[in-house]
Formats: sequence, structure tokens, C-alpha cells
Amino acid sequence: MHKRFTLIASFAALVAIAIPASAAFAGETVTGPDGNTQSIEASVAPKALYKKTASPAALNVEVKTGKSDGGVPSPAVHDVIDFDQNLALATKGLATCSATQLQNTTTEAAELACGKAKIGSGSAITLLPLGSLYTEPTKVTAFNGVPQGGKPVVLLHAYGTSPIQTTLVLVGTVSNYGKEGFGPRLDVTIPPIAGGAGVITDFKVKIQKSWTYKGKKMSFVNAKCPASRKLKYRGAFTYADGTTIDADTTQACTPKPEPKKK
Repeated sequence: MHKRFTLIASFAALVAIAIPASAAFAGETVTGPDGNTQSIEASVAPKALYKKTASPAALNVEVKTGKSDGGVPSPAVHDVIDFDQNLALATKGLATCSATQLQNTTTEAAELACGKAKIGSGSAITLLPLGSLYTEPTKVTAFNGVPQGGKPVVLLHAYGTSPIQTTLVLVGTVSNYGKEGFGPRLDVTIPPIAGGAGVITDFKVKIQKSWTYKGKKMSFVNAKCPASRKLKYRGAFTYADGTTIDADTTQACTPKPEPKKK
């Protein structure tokens, strides 16, 4: 069976690969009333950051969905993720890519079409009911999308070949929540996958991109370490059966002396 499924979803940029154990406290796995389990892990690197001056960083996030009895979880249909207020994104001068350029493409073709807009990579796992239940591993590549309403957009291209050739293009916008100690907010609405029975059980990606704009060095992700020496993250995950699970995690950071003024 060789068949291509293409999905364009709204996804809040997200974003973890190879997070050192010391960089973040593993997010607690929370069980909902429907038996779904959910966790979120997030961190920025490096761990040592200025207290007042934002500096370039890599942003890592991993979300996992499961079932307490080991069965197939209800698919997520809406995710909202908030990042600590000491994180900020910058996109000025960075090349952009549109979702239509990534549809029905392999990883290689996606990078060929939008290589200058590439901002990171990762991986994902989807459960697909194709007579039997199959696990589909995919490679994730992140790109800077065309802004929507003045808001940054992150495109996540996921491509797999077994048991079927699969392309998923996840489109996410970034807004500023600006409350309760949180800043960037990522909101995702996920349409049905494989007729509504497909489930993304693990999604992780690392966002890290630097470039030069008008002689100034730029970074897609910038971060500071507050006096509390902790950065916090949280997510609200809503599933097809109507239930919602709230999960959160924190990361320790180390403040370092402010940079000398030139």
C-alpha cells in the first residue's frame, strides 16, 4: 500500500531534540478523566543566560500523548502552549516560506524549496489505523512562514515513508499572551488525521536559527534568566472526546554577568 496523506493543520510552533537531563525538569505526565495521558517538556539552551539582556538561544519542546491502559488515545484537536515571558522571537530579515510550497513534498524537496527559511528540525510519531494499527515515524523540518496578521508563523513539515508515504504540514502562528508570567502563546487546531482515527503521540522539534540583517546579528529565539532562576512552560490539550488536560514543566537557568557595553 503506497498512499499519500497530506494534512495542513494549525500548530503553535513548537519545538526538542536531545535536551540534556540537567537543562529541564521532565514535565509530569497527567492523566485525564478519559484515560488520556499528556506531558510537555521544554527548555532553552544555553542554560546560562543574562538576567536583563535577551541573548540567542535554541528552543526545545516535546509533547507526548498516550493512554493509561496502553490503548489508543483520543486524538488531540486543539493545543495551546504558553512560554515563559523571558522568551521572545525575532523574524526581521529572515526568509519566509508558504505552506503551499511544502505540501506533497519529501524532506529533501521541502528543504530545496525553502532552505533559506529553515529554522530547525525534529521528529514525530503518528498512530495510523490501516486495517491494523501502524506506527508512522516521521522527520520534522521547521521553516519560518509568511506572517499572518503581523504575527510570526512557524511551518512544521513532517515526512514519513513507512508503512505509507506521509506528508504533514503543520502551520502555527505565535501571539503574545503577556499574562501570569507567560509571554509567547502558541495555539494549534488539529483537524482529523486518517478519518479522525489517526493520533500524533509524540512531537518534538528544536528551533534554532541565526542570520544577519543590515549588519546586525539576529536570532529567531532569544531568552533571559529571571531572578527566580526558573523558566516555566504550560500547555492545554483538548481531545476529540471533548476532554482537556493541562500539563506544565519548568527549566532551571543560571544568570550570568551582563555583557559589557561597547
